[in-house]
Amino acid sequence: MRLALSLAISSALTACAPSTQEVPPDLVITNARVFTADPLSPWAEAVAIRDGRIAAVGASSDIVALAGVETRTIDAAGRLLVPGLTDAHMHLGQYGSACQLLPPINLPYPGPTPAELLDAVKTAAASGEGWICGTMGPLAVEDTRNWRAALDAASPNRPVAISASWGHPTFINSAAMQALGIDDATPNPPGGSYDRDAAGKLSGIARESAETLIYREISKTMEPAGIATAVDAMSQRYLSWGVTDAHLMATGGTLEQTLAILSAAKAPLTWTVYGWGYPATPIDTIWAEVAAANPPANVRLAGVKWVLDGTPIERGALLREDYADRPGWRGVSNFSDADLDIILINALAKLGQTAFHVAGDGELARLITAMEAKGSGDQWRAKRIRVEHGDGLAPDLRDRAKALGVVVIQNPLHFDPSPMNPSAAAPTGTRYDAKRAANLFPMKSLLAAGIPLAIGSDAGGDGANPWLNFMLATIHPMNPAEALTREQALAAYTSGGAIVEGREADRGMIRPGMEADLALLSQDVLTVPPPQLPGTRSVLTVVDGKVVHEEPPGARR
Repeated sequence: MRLALSLAISSALTACAPSTQEVPPDLVITNARVFTADPLSPWAEAVAIRDGRIAAVGASSDIVALAGVETRTIDAAGRLLVPGLTDAHMHLGQYGSACQLLPPINLPYPGPTPAELLDAVKTAAASGEGWICGTMGPLAVEDTRNWRAALDAASPNRPVAISASWGHPTFINSAAMQALGIDDATPNPPGGSYDRDAAGKLSGIARESAETLIYREISKTMEPAGIATAVDAMSQRYLSWGVTDAHLMATGGTLEQTLAILSAAKAPLTWTVYGWGYPATPIDTIWAEVAAANPPANVRLAGVKWVLDGTPIERGALLREDYADRPGWRGVSNFSDADLDIILINALAKLGQTAFHVAGDGELARLITAMEAKGSGDQWRAKRIRVEHGDGLAPDLRDRAKALGVVVIQNPLHFDPSPMNPSAAAPTGTRYDAKRAANLFPMKSLLAAGIPLAIGSDAGGDGANPWLNFMLATIHPMNPAEALTREQALAAYTSGGAIVEGREADRGMIRPGMEADLALLSQDVLTVPPPQLPGTRSVLTVVDGKVVHEEPPGARR
């Protein structure tokens, strides 16, 4: 674990001009356009690094003078040098760590159609043994048939679990229910539910914590070492993009399994892990699991994440007004008022940070009201509560959120309008009317309200590309008025990522005394045309002062 400097030492080292040193730096990067993300001194030319920390920042001539005979000096040739990026909300894969070794069924979004899905399941059921897992888009999720009966016909013997590509609902068959030890008499778990038919029998859809329990069961068969290989590959992709810290929402397996995977992984990426708050046990015991964990050296175990509602895609996000395309339906809260009270009491009392998935304005209003009833602004500001997504943080809620010290992590991948409207192309989709759509997916207005903002991909694989998300944040196809400037987006990906995890005194900026996490970019992301942004890479990535990814000089075009 990286050692944190005290606030006193950090504040004493905020000056950006180099100073006389007895010990030369280990690494010097000169002739760069240094975006420091430090509002006190936003630009520089060169950086010196010693013992894993930023030793000095300033003009190239001054920094070069600090070098010794053993100092490595890199000429950046005018490239943009930025703090290491933070993906402030990501997952190891669609199933977390649960299904990655199982045969997948994957058909292009927004598909598969229901018929395509059932044909794929039938084909998979005819060969092999064990679980059939896969993903689906809204075309299948929107279909109202009895999915238990349909999947039973396609796979009468092999258990099936097909998750929506964004999570939250999963389709299962009778063989899966048998494998999971659930039947028609099984009650809904706190934080989740099983859909039922008119006779009260399970109809094949598990939601929220009921879905989590499915993948916790499947994950018992996984081999951490094998999944660690995939995690290493993903980590290397992150480093090649300039991401040095990933905030992992540990949904797929248990926290113990997740930490075992990260311990087995070798790539020098820093992980900030949030344990998944699912109440298979009493709610107030979840924190004990986090407290008892033993993370490896490159992992910081930050706290617990709770999923308070669903998403607008499956109409699970709780709204204050009816969905525009389903009169009489506003979504649902996953937890009762009594359960939310227990969560908030522990969020104040226990060590660590609490993160909440909250997508709907109704659930955000409910959370803010409950927080105000349980503690003072000073108490909550000290805990720095994270709101993951914040899509419904409407204008009338923002001052209240700021007073409680709430921080927001937005996911620009969500700004693609197609998930809201699988049947036709509409700029705001069909879930919201025009008035509400104008306040959806806030970014710029959150910064104007003084609410800290970070960016996370909410994805793995290609979707985790920070420069794709950067492009979407700066054009915002769902709500262009909320688009960030490129400087704002870069700050959200760097200093913003440190702020939302409460480590802004130690990382996220290029300032003397801070952790030396840096990325030298292949192109100037502040000036290139938007379509070119996703092709950005880091030609030199530094973590804790060590070069962990480097393109040969001849490849740095």
